[in-house]
Amino acid sequence: MIFAELWSLLTENFDAGNLVSIALSGPVSKDNQKFERVTLRPISLRDEIVIQWTKQDRAKQQTHENSGWPETGRQLEAMLEATFLNALVRLTSEDLQIRVQNDGSLKMQRHRSAKVVAKKPLSHDAKKQYLFSEGEPIPFLVELGVMTPNGRVHRSMQRKFRQINRFAEFIADLQQKLPRDRPVRIVDYGCGKSYLTFAIRELLVNHFQLAVQIQAFDSQSGVIETCENTRRKLGINDMKFEVASIQDARIEAPIDLAIWLHACDIATDDALARSLELGAEIIMAVPCCQHELHHQLESEALSPILKHGILRERLASLTTDALRAQFLEIHGYRTQVIEFIELEHTAKNLLIRAFKSEITSAQQEEAVNAFQELKMSLGVKSFQLETICRNFDWSKVK
Repeated sequence: MIFAELWSLLTENFDAGNLVSIALSGPVSKDNQKFERVTLRPISLRDEIVIQWTKQDRAKQQTHENSGWPETGRQLEAMLEATFLNALVRLTSEDLQIRVQNDGSLKMQRHRSAKVVAKKPLSHDAKKQYLFSEGEPIPFLVELGVMTPNGRVHRSMQRKFRQINRFAEFIADLQQKLPRDRPVRIVDYGCGKSYLTFAIRELLVNHFQLAVQIQAFDSQSGVIETCENTRRKLGINDMKFEVASIQDARIEAPIDLAIWLHACDIATDDALARSLELGAEIIMAVPCCQHELHHQLESEALSPILKHGILRERLASLTTDALRAQFLEIHGYRTQVIEFIELEHTAKNLLIRAFKSEITSAQQEEAVNAFQELKMSLGVKSFQLETICRNFDWSKVK
């Protein structure tokens, strides 16, 4: 037996909620090895199922750390290759005894448990009601590997499942603002594997009975090929995937909804600029890492913050999104900066949502003044979004 076969079996039981624990023992080298026993078990952490590692050294001292399921596989394989000779896998109905052979292969013996272990809830939280519910297969989620064919969400995809549903909630709030007399025109910049793109299509077409025309772009040909294959398998004809950068993508106005998730650093500004140029009615952007302002920030009053790298980084991120939101207001958008989802402990959980609206000259002047004052107060001398848009012919923007 090779590790890939064992890992497939473990993943099947992990997804089904049948994995109780994995205990590694029998150190390869008792003299040079730091830990004599390692135990793994699934736990619920911030609504996500992760694996908790408990490592015990020869002095019986324990340390704990957590990992996602894919990372667990990489670490477990490495340990069975070089660190431990035995693994005891406890499932709800049976035990698997694994032994590493001299040639590196694995020998497995299966034993029915004397006492069947009942599945225990890993969290006491009430089950959240989602727009896309677990239990009934949704074709695009099955095809993208989020769900099993019987509608169960893979445990390793729980975070992605929540992310998709959270974004769907924001889209559902917009349904009254979208046209019904023609297809809703949607653009996704840097679509990646297009989880959200397919989710938007599913929600608008199958839940709200709207027609759509969706253009999705990414600079990586591999992911676009994957998205096209998924589209064909699902029999969808109102989506188009193309290899193109944000700047070079061929997009025709009008645009009803422009979205992107985690466009890194100034790529978010490129996407915002394209949306402004196209006169997008609604903009929804989730920025990613942001470095443009990190070394620009200067403020004597805020020096106790700016002297600490991590605080400077967070302030730079918040300032960047504040300037983006304010710049959109200058150009006639009502903006909101709201929490998207707790993806990690970073600034990646903010969503900039903007709606095109009428603006008076007095309101525009006020928005310009607020934008400039914020820049001056923090020593910001250049801002990518502003720089790009200086070259626009605003008379052509509808």
